[in-house]
Amino acid sequence: MSHDELTPEEREVYARLPRERMPSRILEERTVRALKERGLIRSHRGGWGRVRPWMAATAVAASLALFASGVVVGQGMGARQTASALAAIYPDETAQAAATVQSTGTAHRSALAALVEATRSAQPEQVERAQEVALASFWASAAEIVRLAPDDPLAARILQELERAQHAGAGAEATRNVVWY
Repeated sequence: MSHDELTPEEREVYARLPRERMPSRILEERTVRALKERGLIRSHRGGWGRVRPWMAATAVAASLALFASGVVVGQGMGARQTASALAAIYPDETAQAAATVQSTGTAHRSALAALVEATRSAQPEQVERAQEVALASFWASAAEIVRLAPDDPLAARILQELERAQHAGAGAEATRNVVWY
């Protein structure tokens, strides 16, 4: 039956009908129950349902990777801006060298942070090698700082402690001293 076949009274009744109608609560409950019985939907009690250990571990690893990459990117951007500002303020060779130290120092810290994260799940031999590399880099930097500022007591103290630790030997337990700066 098309719309043209309706009588004027039928058209009037048809026009008064609601255009949309909400299903009753009972109909909705019956439909949901039937879908659950067929296994087409599941109910979740609580917020996230059951969190499996592998899901939690994956989420933690992803968040750590995201955090570490954010630190690296942020440090790199900050170093570039600082280096550019220093070069603009002090256009001589010393300022350029200082800006280079600033940017490479930031990159060095970021690389050390990534190394620390990588050693959390590494084998003991790999951790030992990472420590050796980090300390060798620190040692070389401390030696250059002492050359730059030979009268600075902090730089000299750091270098002295590194030398003392080296002389303590592999088998001897060296006491740790904290140098606050």
